[in-house]
Amino acid sequence: MNIAIIASGGDGPGMNNCLYELVKGLKAHSITLFEYGFQGIIDDRVAKYTLPELNKYKHLGGVVIKSSRSAEFMTLNGMKKALKTLNKHEIDVLIIMGGNGSLQGARSLIKQGVKVLFIPTTIDNDIKESDYTLGFDTAIFQATNFVKDVDVSMQSFDRICIYEVMGRHCPDLANRVGKNVNACYVFTANSTKAELLKAVKHAIKMGEYSPKIILQENTVNIEELKEYLFENLKKRDIKSSIIGYYQRGGLATATEMQSSTLFAKEIINCVKEKRLNQIVVKKRNEYKHIPI
Repeated sequence: MNIAIIASGGDGPGMNNCLYELVKGLKAHSITLFEYGFQGIIDDRVAKYTLPELNKYKHLGGVVIKSSRSAEFMTLNGMKKALKTLNKHEIDVLIIMGGNGSLQGARSLIKQGVKVLFIPTTIDNDIKESDYTLGFDTAIFQATNFVKDVDVSMQSFDRICIYEVMGRHCPDLANRVGKNVNACYVFTANSTKAELLKAVKHAIKMGEYSPKIILQENTVNIEELKEYLFENLKKRDIKSSIIGYYQRGGLATATEMQSSTLFAKEIINCVKEKRLNQIVVKKRNEYKHIPI
């Protein structure tokens, strides 16, 4: 069987190990690695990596075969180019590691007759079919450490600090980091400024002089929130910090390594059983596959 593998959309720790496990477990088949996701298929950009080379990258964040978000793939002409490349390489099944947008791309390919297997990889943990997506645990670990490190300085001056984390439109990352650092408030899509102010005032009243606030991205502008607190908390020094891409970096956690291996094993089982057009998911601590 001719199998192609791509990484699409945002990168995340665990993707390199998943790639390694896939190539190792499917070595009886012909494997083609395309660089830069869907765009790499359009441009016919094939990556050349041996199994020992992939082994060197498996603990690292990011993804060695590169990723991208392809606007061209969403066009009719882009789709035609992608199909031409897949036909050229006689690809029987395309394995996609990606998030929500990539899953939509997978559905588009299926409509064109392409056989697909999908692995949910996004630090946002926002693919509803799965309880867990690759990259999520490492992103929590990275963001938690960032807040704890900066908080040491904030406490030295009794400063309040707002930390913005990723998550797209899913509050999971913000909530988990908030719990880990004992934040006085986690600001998500359902939050209000009045609720935040009340929580901060209560924290100060209870003797917490440097309350930590975790802000989910795509909810409210961090500087706007900072100004609101400054106006309503006289004589308090308010700082803000956008953690940003730091959350995607670092070595994959032990949990991430285990999850990426189990996701890959489920994909390998799908190939063996010829169960295609499936997404592998983690549901109630069980790894399985369901139709896309």
